[in-house]
Amino acid sequence: MPISSRSAERLGSAFTYLVAAGLSIFGGIALINNSLETKFYKDYLLKWQVSTQAFFEKGGRWPSFTGNNHGEYMDQLVEEMQKHGIEPPRSNTARPYAYRLDRIGQEKEEIFVLCLPERMVVFGMSEKTFERIDRYVDGVADLDKGRFRGRSGKKSSTIIASWE
Repeated sequence: MPISSRSAERLGSAFTYLVAAGLSIFGGIALINNSLETKFYKDYLLKWQVSTQAFFEKGGRWPSFTGNNHGEYMDQLVEEMQKHGIEPPRSNTARPYAYRLDRIGQEKEEIFVLCLPERMVVFGMSEKTFERIDRYVDGVADLDKGRFRGRSGKKSSTIIASWE
């Protein structure tokens, strides 16, 4: 049984509208995820970099880092920074050095920032997030080159980055 021209036009219009709606939704999701990554870099990582540089320049006393006391070390560093009038960046978790990157349609990233006198180490980033941040810092995404370098973490899906 042949389809009438009126039915064909309706089906064509419905298909066109569905495609346009789908593209709008996926484009909107991509835009939101991009803004979340940009916010993470500009409002969090970059502010940690600036805060630790200010702490260093004010002659702040860096706590002792043993390699096994990550959380305790960062708690002490935050306390010392506040004594010098330097507020650490605001996080979306209870700890200023922990951040949750929760993009739409992707796995949540639990990120931990460790600030040392000579560099900042970022744990728990996905490869996609690392590449985005590396492009911001160095202009090109490369694990082994530039000031922002990375290597695979304990979970193969995460990157441990070092920002020198």
